[in-house]
Amino acid sequence: MAEPESQEGNHDNRGKNAENFKMDILSCLREMERLTVHVACMTYDCVNIQTNPDLSNAMQRLECAFLMCREQIKK
Repeated sequence: MAEPESQEGNHDNRGKNAENFKMDILSCLREMERLTVHVACMTYDCVNIQTNPDLSNAMQRLECAFLMCREQIKK
């Protein structure tokens, strides 16, 4: 009788391990997706800056204007 109980316990552990593995895989896939999107955006930005050098200057001016506006709003 003790043998079936231990097998049942092993089955429960295997079920929990399988569920944990599934959750770990899903978590890894989500992180990979996030990183892939981030890299794609970075690549897009790099290509835009290389093909249009004025874009970098325009972005810097826009950032300066944003910071000045934010500073005025805080006052």
